[in-house]
Order: sequence, then C-alpha cells, then structure tokens
Amino acid sequence: MKKFLRKILINTFSIWVVAAVFPGLTYQSNIKTLIIAALVFTVINTWVKPVIKLLLLPVNLITMGTLSWLNSVLCLLLLTIIIPQIEIQSFKFLGLSASGFIVPAFTFTVLYSLICASLLLWLITSFISSVFGR
Repeated sequence: MKKFLRKILINTFSIWVVAAVFPGLTYQSNIKTLIIAALVFTVINTWVKPVIKLLLLPVNLITMGTLSWLNSVLCLLLLTIIIPQIEIQSFKFLGLSASGFIVPAFTFTVLYSLICASLLLWLITSFISSVFGR
C-alpha cells in the first residue's frame, strides 16, 4: 500500500510538472482532477501496461525494441480517454535562437504532443523514482 501511494504521489507531481512545462498537456486547474488522474495513471501503469506490453511483444521483437516507447504513449492516450479533464492538444512552437543555434518554428500535432508528453512523463517519473524510490 505504501508503494502504491508513493507511485500516486510521484505521478501526481510528474503530471503537474509536465502540464506546467509542456503546453501540449493541459488539465482543469484543480487538485482533485490532478489526483484522480494520477490515481488512474498509476492503475494503468500497474495493471494495464503489462497487458499492452504483451500485446505489442511481436512488434517489439520485429523492431528489436525500438518501438517500446509506444507502450507509454498508449497508456497516456488511455488516461486521456478515461479522464476527459486531461487533454492532449496541438500547439505552435515559436522557435528558438541562441548563440547561433536556431530551431525553426513548427506545429506540434496531437500525435507529436502525445509522444512528447509521454516522454516527459517517463523522464520525470523515472528521475523522481530513482531519487526517492528504492
């Protein structure tokens, strides 16, 4: 039970950070939605993600694991389907220029936003788990 509550807290913080930093992930501005989303996301990662991994096993074997990130994307998509207050949306990146390094402006579609949001969630969750978890 303690481990499950720790995962819920980590997912709550991760979703909050990604929503604050990444404009493609938004949620209704109340803590109740955030905690419910983290609870559902923890349940999805605990019980549904192994089933998704098993279903995508042939794809992962054929591609030698290069599409294993698809598991996280599908879990996040499932979260947005179950909790309609969490939204993945397209947005326009205005570009970046610093010290001769130029990133041009482009539009993130919903698919790219979903991929980037799941990558950020995975990075933050992994970092927090490695620092505070066992």
